[in-house]
Amino acid sequence: MNSLANRNIGTAGSNLRPFLAGLTALCALLVIAGIILAQRFGYHAAIAIPVVAAFCVQAALYCASVSNEARRAVRKAFAPTRIALFVSAASISPYLIYSLPTGKFSPYSLLNLLLLCACVAFPYVLFPVRKHGFTWQDAVVICALAFPMISGLSTLFREIYQGFDPPAHRLDVLGKLMLIPLGLFVFLELRRLRGTGFRLVPSKRDWRVALQSSGYGLPWILVVGISSGYLQWDPPLEDPLRSLGGTLGKLAGIYFTTALAEEFLLRGVVQNLTAASTGRPLLSQAVSALLFGSVHLGRGGFPNLPYGATASVLGWFCGRAYTKSGSVTAAMITHALAVAGQELFFR
Repeated sequence: MNSLANRNIGTAGSNLRPFLAGLTALCALLVIAGIILAQRFGYHAAIAIPVVAAFCVQAALYCASVSNEARRAVRKAFAPTRIALFVSAASISPYLIYSLPTGKFSPYSLLNLLLLCACVAFPYVLFPVRKHGFTWQDAVVICALAFPMISGLSTLFREIYQGFDPPAHRLDVLGKLMLIPLGLFVFLELRRLRGTGFRLVPSKRDWRVALQSSGYGLPWILVVGISSGYLQWDPPLEDPLRSLGGTLGKLAGIYFTTALAEEFLLRGVVQNLTAASTGRPLLSQAVSALLFGSVHLGRGGFPNLPYGATASVLGWFCGRAYTKSGSVTAAMITHALAVAGQELFFR
């Protein structure tokens, strides 16, 4: 009996090694970046240390949420109510870590964060969902997660995460990153959502479907984007290699953050559940694409119809990638490639 228990513990520890290695590497990079920026811009340790610590904690939550093994360990260790309490407390901890020592803390901001986390974490605990289809609980959670993500319309995180002098004047990224682990834990471990096919590391099939969908979508995105005036040709003629290197960095950043958050919510949740409820995959693909376009209407002044229309076209082909691969990961790649290509060749 003891040998079996020891074997299970050893297996669990072995499965968590990639998660722990990734977390250690990411925190080390954050600490190094924090030291460099603090020295370059003259930040006092009383500011630099809490801010870096907050980002390290947020990185730990991110790594835990994208690791199937780490999420499974949390699910086995805690009942649903405790998971909801855990993810809520963990979500607000980066705010407390940086704001309390630096004088940026506000009880009103904390209350807003608590309400947001409660609206996301507790509907499935208080009112469990038994079917694979769209429910009112899903609508509540989706709206709570989407509201802070709406481009140009929501200033919630800017008001909560007060920054300092540049380059630390925009700390609302902590709030945006918070939504990723919060959403993944809630949908995958509390809602127990099926059909997302989520994995952080893409498979060969994910790449193949994503490249195919990107190829099909490129002419349509160009037609709508250029004809509407949203896309303006501006290739990097002066220093193309440097621009390409910067774009590759942006591609990775977009994939792991923006594409993950938006594609999981709109394809893995909205398109997935709409298809399950209606039995009409093309309708669900269209709904998620239109919603994707609508949440981008506020960028650069509401209503930014050219941006919304172009985003809707991209959303359709991201939805195609999800449908063909059965995984939001392919949609994430399609999304990231499109945004990176726009950054490289257009303004």
